This record gives sequence, C-alpha cells and structure tokens, in this order.
Amino acid sequence: MPNYLVTHINPHLDDISAIWLFKKFHPDFSNAKIEFISQTAGGKFLEERGDLVYFGVGRGKYDEHKGDLKDCATSLLWKEIRESDLKPKDEIERLALNELVEWVRMIDLGISPYEFDSFSVPAFIRPMKSNQEDSLEGVKLGAAILDRILEVVKKEQQALIDWHSAIEFKSKFGKSFAIKSHFVNRAFCKKQGGELFLMYDPKYGSVQFFTPVEEIDLEPIYQKIKEIKPEEEWYLHQSHHMVLCGSSAAPDAKPTKLSFEQLMDVAKSV
Repeated sequence: MPNYLVTHINPHLDDISAIWLFKKFHPDFSNAKIEFISQTAGGKFLEERGDLVYFGVGRGKYDEHKGDLKDCATSLLWKEIRESDLKPKDEIERLALNELVEWVRMIDLGISPYEFDSFSVPAFIRPMKSNQEDSLEGVKLGAAILDRILEVVKKEQQALIDWHSAIEFKSKFGKSFAIKSHFVNRAFCKKQGGELFLMYDPKYGSVQFFTPVEEIDLEPIYQKIKEIKPEEEWYLHQSHHMVLCGSSAAPDAKPTKLSFEQLMDVAKSV
C-alpha cells in the first residue's frame, strides 16, 4: 500500500517545506504520493493513519491552524524531529536546518525581513492555478529549491567556524581580513563589517580580493600583482570590487605562486 502526504491545494511555503522535511527524515515516505484537498475540507479534524499524514490541514499535529499561534507546519514538524532519534547527527546540518526552518516560520507568520515580492522563493513556488497538477509542480520545484538552500546554509555555518581563523590586518582600504576557507564567500564577507577581504580557497587554490564598499577601487591591488607576477592569470572585475585568480567556475586555471602571506603583503603595500 502506498503512503500519502496531504496538504491544501495551492500550498504555501511552509506546507511545501514540511513535506520536503518529512520525506527527508522519514525514509518510508520518500516516495509517498502527494495529494491536495480544499482548505475548507481541511478545516475540520481529519484522522491520520500510519500511511497518511496531513500538513497545514486536518487540525492534526502538523497543522498550525488548530491554535499554534507562533508556529507553522514546518516548525511543528521540526520540533518533533529535533527531539527524536531522527534528528541529524551532524551539527552543521542541525544548525542549518534550524536556520532554514526559522526562515520559513517567519515568512509564514508575516514577520520576515525578506519581503514577499516577485523575486522571492514563495513567489517562485506558488502554483499558477489552484489545481492538483500545478500544486504538485509547486511542491516539486519547492523541494529542489529547498535542497539548494540547505546546502548554501550549511556552507555558511561552516564559514562561521572557519572565520575564527581569519586574520585582521591594516591596509589603506580600511578594516581588512584574510581567510583560508572553501566556504567563505562574498555574501558571507558582506556580513562581517570590513572594507577589504582576501579569500584563499585551498580546495581550488583560487584567490579573491573583494570589497563591498562602492567607493573603493581595487585596481591598485591588480596592478601590483601584475607587476610582481605578470605571467599569472589575474582578472580585475569590471566593477573594480574584485581581483581574482581562479575560481570554482574555472577549476582548470593555474593557481598563483604567491603565498597567503605574500598576498596579504600585496594588500598592505599598495
């Protein structure tokens, strides 16, 4: 007999996220059939079975409409998973899922700082029509997006750990940091409150100087490196906010022969 996961037609982000999370931590439901009912039909108690689980409808344990004012379907499910033997053994994954679930909860409660606009995840995954086919497509797209988001947030959690080894140094650009990490990226650096960042990725041997400050021009760093290593493949981004040598998009690029310390010296000396 197949297993069933049920939510309302035209599901919201929290309903889609709950289905995604349930399938992830309940292997027996990894290939469960997904069905949709009217929100009106789900306004009364619907009895669950071992092969049938409701999300956001049915007034059951994963339906916040029964009176869970500060929760959504996803957060109700995650609370249960966190307190069970099903919880992730990996701390990075637990922290990432905590963050992802809180993001979903805040959006569902209307208290998220991220506006519900044309460029938001909720807008992407809402079905174009209120029918079974479009609702299922929304769940599938939502699951694919959530898989990507989880990986991004896991990398950010690892970046937070790596950041403890960042080196702060002085340069004419202002507060400057150098870090060896495969996980620290520009988006992460923007949250750290500096003017210049030197990122060295040991996995690819790639290097990036980056500034989030619009008024800062990094061409002097580029010119200095080309003076020292004219044969190397360095690139000054057209924004003049990035100076790069190799990247994950160019894994075949030859890495610089300058050491991490020498790269810091370049930034200090211009």
